[in-house]
Amino acid sequence: MTMPEYTIGDLVDATGVNRRNIYFYVQQGLLPPPGGAGLGARYGDEHLLRLRAIPVLRSQGLRLDEIGERLAALDLRSLRALLAEAPKAAGVARKGDAPSSAMPNAKRLTRYTLAAGVDLFVEAGVESIARAQVAELIQAAQKILTR
Repeated sequence: MTMPEYTIGDLVDATGVNRRNIYFYVQQGLLPPPGGAGLGARYGDEHLLRLRAIPVLRSQGLRLDEIGERLAALDLRSLRALLAEAPKAAGVARKGDAPSSAMPNAKRLTRYTLAAGVDLFVEAGVESIARAQVAELIQAAQKILTR
């Protein structure tokens, strides 16, 4: 049985993480180097799962160096388990979700995607009070992230 192989474009499509960030994650050791080089570079399931795990670990407040340490300690099975538990572990309701008894402290949040892998969550009540400041924050963050 052969392992799936992905091009860099396949990873971008599957995860929403841009090429530049994928190359950066390889450089920083969060992802192992691909097999091959240049246009022949191929990535596997480990790359895909790690790319999906990075935002989960970021949402737990971990820095990139801490994420690298966590990822280094996880095998494919552990990565899959982490991703399967991610929605439950987050403890935050998505926009439009009603807080449930399973998440008694859940808050209504509005999610703004600033760049691939970078989201801003704003409490619904705060958003209406500080709409201009939130808009200004979003513009400033997007300006910084597109450099």
